[in-house]
Amino acid sequence: MTKRFLALLLAALMAFTLCACGKETAPPEPTSTPEPELIWPTTYCLGAKPASLDPAMYASSEDATYLVNLYSGLVGYRLNGAGAAELTADICESLPGAQVNDKGLPYYEFHLREGLKWSDGSDLTAEDFIYSWNRVLAMPDADERYLLDCINGYDQGRLDLKASEDGRTLTVTLAFSEPNFFKILANPVFYPVKKSAVDTGADWSLSQETLITSGPFRATHLSDTEMLLARNEQYWDAGNVTAEVLRFDFTNDPDEALNGFLQGRYALADALPSEQLLKLREEHAEAYHTAPKLGTYSLCFNLNDPALAAFTEEERVQIRTALSLLIDRDYICEAIAKAGQLPAASYVPEGITDADGSSFASHNGPDGEGGGYYAVGVADYEDNCKQAVKLLKAAAKSSGKFTVSDSGRCKGFPALSYLTSDSTGHVDIANYLRDLYADYGITLNVSSVNMTTFLAEREKGDYSIIRHSWTADYDDPLLFLMLWSTSSNSIGLGWGQHAQYHGYSASIGGEDRSGLTWMESYDGLLYSIQGAADPRERSRMTHALETLLMSTGAVCPLYFYTDVYLCSSELDGMYLGPNGAKYFRGVTTHEGNAAALALMAEASPNP
Repeated sequence: MTKRFLALLLAALMAFTLCACGKETAPPEPTSTPEPELIWPTTYCLGAKPASLDPAMYASSEDATYLVNLYSGLVGYRLNGAGAAELTADICESLPGAQVNDKGLPYYEFHLREGLKWSDGSDLTAEDFIYSWNRVLAMPDADERYLLDCINGYDQGRLDLKASEDGRTLTVTLAFSEPNFFKILANPVFYPVKKSAVDTGADWSLSQETLITSGPFRATHLSDTEMLLARNEQYWDAGNVTAEVLRFDFTNDPDEALNGFLQGRYALADALPSEQLLKLREEHAEAYHTAPKLGTYSLCFNLNDPALAAFTEEERVQIRTALSLLIDRDYICEAIAKAGQLPAASYVPEGITDADGSSFASHNGPDGEGGGYYAVGVADYEDNCKQAVKLLKAAAKSSGKFTVSDSGRCKGFPALSYLTSDSTGHVDIANYLRDLYADYGITLNVSSVNMTTFLAEREKGDYSIIRHSWTADYDDPLLFLMLWSTSSNSIGLGWGQHAQYHGYSASIGGEDRSGLTWMESYDGLLYSIQGAADPRERSRMTHALETLLMSTGAVCPLYFYTDVYLCSSELDGMYLGPNGAKYFRGVTTHEGNAAALALMAEASPNP
């Protein structure tokens, strides 16, 4: 919708108001009053129209943005005094402590706020949570369904939830102790939905007539090209929602979204053409923003790779580390990925918080002082390559299996195989690695296959190196580190021939131990972390877990996923949550926009 359209709409509504008085009036005198200057701090473009606004179908950070502004759950994120998003009670009065029932299972009693209402004015009670969560459990196509597995009854198909007679108390019994339970509850999949709205049909969440919500905003207009939200006066904290209206334009064309921002129609554009990101970063530095997405793109080495079977484990670590150091991560981010990714110097990404609320990355690295496990700056690449050649020469000398020239070129090095799925970005990275290693005399045979074949081949372990992508659903470093336990990983850490290797050390239960297998060290640390009550000790062991993983060279992080968007300086009050969602409840609506959009909101009220 253009400024011109809104001006015409405003004029039409004013004319309708005059006509409705039932009294003939003289034509108005010509006026020179200018059109309202609409700066658009209330209009945003996140990309294409969402496939669903059903919290059960949440699948992306764009979905999360819509959902956190339309719905509320037991807990949510608010800005604290330091300007950071902090987990707090939302629909419930406060965050309860865990209790233990007579079966030894932990449970929580959530006391809901008094007088909770849906956007249509009907009562919102604890029964709505019971219905909504069990509905998700019964939906095999709900991507985040697995997050309910910590609740007792998940395996039986009916969650252990109880509502008090007055509907004010929800009791949730867990299957095991889960220290991150409140963080899990902040995921949109736990937002309640109204049963009568869902029962209207499969597309209930994409119509303003049936999209009944519980959060700061309600939908007043929803079409294939746009969505208009108005402040939900039924929301329990409506008095602190400063934005009167929000408008989202939908487009499948990133260039259209970019042009809308550059022309001043959008205060925020979140779907941008990747090939223009570098230019935008240089020419629109003030508007260019990068936020972490809690995801890491890595290479993983098969610990039981036959190609390296003739080398000792120490030599394999040297080889894996050397191959990692040879990679120009900045080049991959800037010239191949081109979506604002950040070069990765660790496996746990930026954006994950530590036990004390600080950044987990600020305490990573071998010395625990932050900075990661290797340097990734543009100026560091030459030194990285020199260090890589030294490691290759050391492995060549001790093994006698190949040689390395003074220029760093290998002769007699065994050929390696690389497995990736066949989408363009993955293949481009694979080809870069193939050409890079060829410059050092190392053959990398690339196999790019469809996703079904990729998953099957990954399970068989028939590769030397494989690409790996992982994104967390909530803020916890263990969501990344648990992947590499003996039972979880698919690259041979702790199983196969490598399971017999006794070369790891760990401090477990206050005792420094060495000569451990992967299961004894890594799995032992992981088990201790899950049972640790002291947050500081839990943090220490979690950092030790990442350091142990990185010492193997088996996991080679390339970059961290990010959310890149353009945001106008006119937009005040927006903040981001850990899941990448953008919260607009605190946005200041400019007067001219509020008047025009409020009239449009009245033209299509939510029932």
